[in-house]
Formats: sequence, structure tokens, C-alpha cells
Amino acid sequence: MNTFLETSRLILRPWQEADAEALYKYAKDPAIGPIAGWPPHTSIAHSLEIIRTVFTAPETYAVVLKETNEPVGSAGIMFGDGMHSAAMQADEAEIGYWIGVPYWGQGLIPEAVRCLLQRCFTDLGVSAVWCGYYDGNTQSRRVMEKCGLTYHHTESGNTSPLGDIRTEHFMRITAEEWKALQQIREINKDARSTELISQLTQVWESSVRATHHFLSEQDICNLRPMTKEALRTIDTLIIAFSANKPVGFMCIQDQKIEALFLAPGHIGKGIGKRLIRLAINRYKAFYIDVNEQNTQATDIYRHLGFEVFRRNETDSQGNPFPILCMKFNPN
Repeated sequence: MNTFLETSRLILRPWQEADAEALYKYAKDPAIGPIAGWPPHTSIAHSLEIIRTVFTAPETYAVVLKETNEPVGSAGIMFGDGMHSAAMQADEAEIGYWIGVPYWGQGLIPEAVRCLLQRCFTDLGVSAVWCGYYDGNTQSRRVMEKCGLTYHHTESGNTSPLGDIRTEHFMRITAEEWKALQQIREINKDARSTELISQLTQVWESSVRATHHFLSEQDICNLRPMTKEALRTIDTLIIAFSANKPVGFMCIQDQKIEALFLAPGHIGKGIGKRLIRLAINRYKAFYIDVNEQNTQATDIYRHLGFEVFRRNETDSQGNPFPILCMKFNPN
């Protein structure tokens, strides 16, 4: 039975022999195959042979652009009994993908990979998904990061399908991690109801009382209306839910994390780290200002790659609370 999957811009469907010309059009480019370990296609006949052999494997999809109805890439789910790179358990899978150079940087492959992750975890009962990339293929790594996978391990001395020896890095996401990510959603301004703002303000206040012991009761009272206004007007508001109730939120403006707060009962459960990674990988938010006294927060940001580049003696309201200005360093 053929499976057809759909996203907002893509259709993922089985490859057809009639796709050979389109496949050759993109797979002949030397920027595509060699970095992933396979040779550029040499002719339409070569592409047709790949469709008849390699692409007949289960869960192998042509990535078709809805706008043109043309296959522009390929993505697939691989299992332990087929072609794969990761050392997987029986109930795990690996996702592989590529897309034609004209479509790089448009978010199409992350869109396809998120669709395949959903298929893995909701339809196929997979417990974890792996992705591998060879040293230097930073674009592929970025796709994995955007889709919520995190680094697992590196293997040196692996032989690629081209026969050369390479270093391969592996990233992974479990079913539990994926389900947790589905509880994190961006909320547009027109969907921020009075009730939602009230709930988020309660999250903020409970979080502040649990972590910002240097603030007085008057400080909290003074900050409360400013917090409500920021929640209403900030460009990007991302909320973490549990049982349909907000338990944390993050505000982003101009590549900067302006706020991140979690209800006390949900601190230390990985939600904060997931929000920060989301900010870095999907929203390219590389800056954050942190109260110096909030050592728990500064330690988390440092652990995730942020470094202090400036220290201010006062906060943005001129209060005597030193601020550490931090920037993400991917190295």
C-alpha cells in the first residue's frame, strides 16, 4: 500500500519511473551526493535505475513541491533490516534526506523531516529516530537541530558508500522527547486572550518567586504590568503546555531571548533546554540577558553554549541588579 504524506508546502509520495528526469536534474549536482556519501547521477538512465532499486525501499519518498508538482528531493525512513548508518535497536529508525540546491535555505527539508518524525512516532511505533551526517556537512546538522534532534555520539573511521574513510556524527530524538516538543507552540498576537495572558503572568510570578530571591515584593508588583504588556505585544511568544495548561513560556524579539520562565513544578524537567534549543535552531535567537544573581539560569545557558560578552551594573529599568549579556557560541 502506497503512503502519501502532506505538509503545508510538500507532498511526500513514492518515487515513480516518470520522475527520472526530475531526479537527474537535481541529483547530478556534485554539491548534493558526495557530501552525503553517494555519487552524482550520471544520466537519466542512472536516475531511473536508482528509482527502480534504491528508491523502492519501504518508506522512501519523493519530496514533491506542491506549487510545481515536481520532485525536488528525497527523504526516507530506514530500519535495522535495511540500509542505514546508525547502530539501531529493533524498534528504532533512521531518517535520511536531501534536496536540490535551488531549494536550499527555504526550510523545505526540515518540513519534510518533521513530517517523517510524526509518521515514525505516531504511525510506526518507533521508540527513537537517528540521523547521521559526515564531518563538514553543517547544513544537514542544522536540519536535525531544527527538528529537535540532539547530538548523541561521533564515530571515526567509517567507510562511506563512496569507499572513503570519514568521521560521522549521530543525532537522536526519542518518542518521549518528540511528544514533549509537540507541547511547545508559538502563539500569534491575535490568539493571546486575556485568560492566556493571565495564566502566563501567573507562571511568571511563581517562577520569579522561586528563582529571583533578590527581588522584593514591591519589585514584583512593579514588574507585573510590564510583564503583561510584553506578553501581549512581543513579536514571538512560545508556550510550553502540559495537559493543555501553560507551564512555561519564552519571548523572542530581534534574535534575542527576552524572557524565559517556567512554573516551579516544571523546572528541571528539560523544558527550559528544549525552549532554548528551539530559540537557537529555529528562531536564530543567539542573545540573552540574565540576572547575575540567577545562577541557575546562567549555568544552564553556559551549558548550552552561551558566553558572557558584557556585564551591566543595572537592569534595563535602572535597578541595582547586575545583568550578564550572553551570546551563543556554536563552537
